[in-house]
Amino acid sequence: MKVIFKPTGDEFAISADEDILTAALRHGINLQYGCRHGNCSSCKHWLLEGDVDDSAASVYAIPRDEREDGAILLCCSYPRTDLLIEIDQHEGSEELPPMEPPARRVATVTGVRPLTKSLVELRVRLDRTLSFRAGQYAEFLIPGTSERRSFSLASAPSEELDCLFCIKRVDGGAFGTLLQTLRPGDSLDIEAPFGAMFYRDTGRPVLIVATGSGIAPIMSILNDIAGAEVPIRFYYGIRCADDLIYQDALNGLAERFSDFEFIPCVSRGSGEGINGARLGRVNRVIAEDIRDASAYDAYLCGPPAMCDAVRLLLEVKGLPDRRIHADRFFPAIAPERR
Repeated sequence: MKVIFKPTGDEFAISADEDILTAALRHGINLQYGCRHGNCSSCKHWLLEGDVDDSAASVYAIPRDEREDGAILLCCSYPRTDLLIEIDQHEGSEELPPMEPPARRVATVTGVRPLTKSLVELRVRLDRTLSFRAGQYAEFLIPGTSERRSFSLASAPSEELDCLFCIKRVDGGAFGTLLQTLRPGDSLDIEAPFGAMFYRDTGRPVLIVATGSGIAPIMSILNDIAGAEVPIRFYYGIRCADDLIYQDALNGLAERFSDFEFIPCVSRGSGEGINGARLGRVNRVIAEDIRDASAYDAYLCGPPAMCDAVRLLLEVKGLPDRRIHADRFFPAIAPERR
């Protein structure tokens, strides 16, 4: 079977057991997408001809009336026939640069350590180098199953074979259970890179907002652009002092930028002992600090509710949506996310 995208004219072969998004990425076709599991609507486009199985798509991501009009989510649509699909290109939408197609790697565990009660650091060494953009993520294949789990790379692309992940452990989750048994020398299969939340070198000031394991892609970005002559503000949401991680690494990075400000936002507790701590959730602190956001490029990483609240706030403060880049970490419902 084959898929044709309109109006770009991109055409590629696809099998019945492969979703359209994965097949497109495998053929080097760059598309905007998010969770890859049917929870968001980032890869929503329009089926003009043909038939697909899209039963896995969330009714919240693709309402019934849109589905009846031909809307599909590429990440969870499987072809039954040849397909003609109209790629929804909004006026002023971003044209993505060339990106490396996802490919399999064998990852050998080199270290596992707890960072907080819920966050775990996983270090692996790949059998082959991985070319990726800072901010992208990898998918881990759960041994003995057909399931996958997605985790952002916390290491910079320059580190080549050695990769770092900061993972939120979900008690009872497939990967959370696996984390408890992983030891140095164990091997895991991964596929990477994925994701369109990566750094854009525009020369504009950078506003970063993250909570929890959302710090992972941010650490990758900061390490990758260390030394860049752009002002950077990084708001990191934590519940209490025990949740603050990578403080030494952030202090080291701050010395490599000419204008870098790290603002821990403590939603519970006093924030005592945390340098520069502010009390309240990140969106409330940003609302107090920033009157006009129009000069920034923004990068948001964390739970959908946080990303959506901050995105709306920044838009109200004058930042165009096309300059807000978000990686929304969906909870483990079917596939576990981050």
